[in-house]
Amino acid sequence: MGKRYEMLRRCGQIRNLVEDNKYTKALEQIEELSLSDVNSVDDLYLFADMYEKAERFDREKEIFYIIYERTNSRLALRRLLRLVIRMGEMEEARELFLAYEVLAGVTLDTFELRYLLARAEGEPRSRLIEILEDLKKEEYTEEWGLQLARLYEQEGLREKCIQECKDLKLWFGEGSIVEKAQELLARCESDDWEPPVDEEIPEPELPDREEIFAYAAPPVEIEAMPEAGEASEAEEPEAEESEAAEAHETVRPVQTEKPAEELDDLLQEEAEDISERGIRYYTLKGVITRIKHSQETAHFVFAGGEERITLAVAKRIAKELNHVGYFSARSIVKITADKLNQLELAERIEKILGGCMLVTNASELNKKSVEDLVSAIDENGDKMVVMLCGPFDEMDCFLGIYPELSEKMNYKIRM
Repeated sequence: MGKRYEMLRRCGQIRNLVEDNKYTKALEQIEELSLSDVNSVDDLYLFADMYEKAERFDREKEIFYIIYERTNSRLALRRLLRLVIRMGEMEEARELFLAYEVLAGVTLDTFELRYLLARAEGEPRSRLIEILEDLKKEEYTEEWGLQLARLYEQEGLREKCIQECKDLKLWFGEGSIVEKAQELLARCESDDWEPPVDEEIPEPELPDREEIFAYAAPPVEIEAMPEAGEASEAEEPEAEESEAAEAHETVRPVQTEKPAEELDDLLQEEAEDISERGIRYYTLKGVITRIKHSQETAHFVFAGGEERITLAVAKRIAKELNHVGYFSARSIVKITADKLNQLELAERIEKILGGCMLVTNASELNKKSVEDLVSAIDENGDKMVVMLCGPFDEMDCFLGIYPELSEKMNYKIRM
């Protein structure tokens, strides 16, 4: 008990030093610790960040191995693998990547790490392009879309580069990365364009921090989807990773995520619910049962629940629609209500047909967007699936305000 208390006290002192920006003294005290005896995963992540700043990558790697062995966390393994790639230890990196593939399955991070590993190993641009094209099928993000466009230009694939830049503008609308894509587009469309000669592969761009949480993300390949229990970061660490311990690359909080278990819980529930506004909500289990025995147009509301769970549910439902032969969805297009409010849906409907459109924070849709959605469902309801999600109270109120849209959404799930 005394040893544990002493470790807690010393870790508290180090946190105070970091908060006071006394990094040198903090590092001196960290050096005196037996890292394997540090109880808090939060503290271990903090110490790893300190070693990162000091470019003590050997000690940083040691910490991530401790965290990973203790928690079996995807987050820890991902950061460890990125660090090992950065250190140029390629044999170790390949082993860690195989471990990550087994742990994580097919995710956006898997493709990103595969790209980083291939680039570090000196793979040709054509191979990097293949990886990013596969990544785009899983989830389209603006930084990797721009990277793909740049590689197309370097390989002399002018038309593909032009189309990729147009796709970036179409789906992301604005922002620093879209501006760079527009510059690249203008260059490729100019009469004197020539492919770059012996140009180094650029580093991926990062969106401005305020842009990170406002993006549209088509398409997610349905055929490559894992089962519901595999669709997300199902981690159950022995030691809790609290909100202070998220991926420190972007200083966002990490949570102990168990979407597989939560999805199973949703499938167990059977009771239906009628809200105070008289709107009927079904359970996920009830909806899947109805899908199997109904031919009605399938459009969905997911009211409540975290976005990571909602995406897992959306993927599960898309697979069910495929299985019953109602709809062969090629992709899931994820877009925020704010972004949809800025777009002319009619001009982009061709990109959505044959897939599912998942609108996050849907209660923030304006009247015009709602009218556009109603029209799109009326005209193309059997060629697309609309999915709306957001907090329960807000979605319930939203559906009450727009009954014409609510009527089109035949399957409402209370998460």
